[in-house]
Amino acid sequence: MTLHLFNPENDLALALGCRNYTPPPRVARLHRAGAFMPVWWAGETDRIVVPEAMEDGTEWLKREYGLCAGIGYDPGVDRLCPWGWSPDAVRQFSLAGVPASLLPSDVEVEAMRQLSHRRISIGILSRCGCDIPLPEETSDPDRVVSLEAVRPGRYVKSPWSCSGRGVFHALGMPHDVLREKASGIIHRQGSVMVETGFDRVMDFAALFNSCGGHVEFVGWSVFLTESRGVYSGNVVAPQWQLVEMLTRYVTYGELVRTLDALTQALSAMIPDVYNGPFGVDMMIFRSDEGMRIHPCVELNLRMTMGFAAMAVNSRLSLSSPYVMGWRWGDVSSSGILLLPPAEGFRLVLSPLELK
Repeated sequence: MTLHLFNPENDLALALGCRNYTPPPRVARLHRAGAFMPVWWAGETDRIVVPEAMEDGTEWLKREYGLCAGIGYDPGVDRLCPWGWSPDAVRQFSLAGVPASLLPSDVEVEAMRQLSHRRISIGILSRCGCDIPLPEETSDPDRVVSLEAVRPGRYVKSPWSCSGRGVFHALGMPHDVLREKASGIIHRQGSVMVETGFDRVMDFAALFNSCGGHVEFVGWSVFLTESRGVYSGNVVAPQWQLVEMLTRYVTYGELVRTLDALTQALSAMIPDVYNGPFGVDMMIFRSDEGMRIHPCVELNLRMTMGFAAMAVNSRLSLSSPYVMGWRWGDVSSSGILLLPPAEGFRLVLSPLELK
């Protein structure tokens, strides 16, 4: 029996690195609004950590989709599955009544935290043996400025952040502003990652599970981002349709070769530290040689919306592709609701308009 926890604030908690973390109000509202999201991938006997005020959501999910799960800790629980692990996730499970014997130690959580640092992409890319320019980690704001001056269009990233936040594009930014923004991240998190900008065509991810010392490929995820790189939604469709979308730009053979190299790299880095689902964000970009695959934009050592999209598609067996995403604001606007609307948030499916 597994106890699930939707804690989307996890990457922000990792940045702080302490047990007592208070998320920004909007993120706290998302946590509450999405508390029942794990019902979509939970087993029939599984349980979910849900705020007491939200427990009536079980009736909505059972009525609309026939989905149900127990609420709160039960002595039969033998496995924990948060959205992501951090000291704050350990605290939330403890408050829910989970005994210390089921929780990871501080040493184990810190090892997962370090593996969640964006610098891990350097090691993954190096092991993949590709010729993609490697990111650079620096604690010197002047180094950020000099890298941008040499090759304009860099992306500057916080070591820990999520959904495209904590990332900014340096193109056209005055050097004094760039230096100030980089200094702020360095002050808060100790360093920044500086990455080459690419002519992005499509965002996608490879989804994996780490268990028993092995890394296993689970499936592909295709997701949408805004112009600034902020995540906006996941495509919900069968795997064959996702592969069809990707192979409009690269060959299936290229996908397989990239996945093989990536799996080997991850198998050497992940199993000793982490058990559970995780994803690697990737990219198809346009180069002078044609379309190419970037095998590791970043590692998400946690559950991702790509896994959620797979679960929703498995439950609903949709005949055409949809986009799943969080929407903020008017709860009466269009879209197929996947969770009861709460806190101003809606998790909805909308038809995907293929280009």
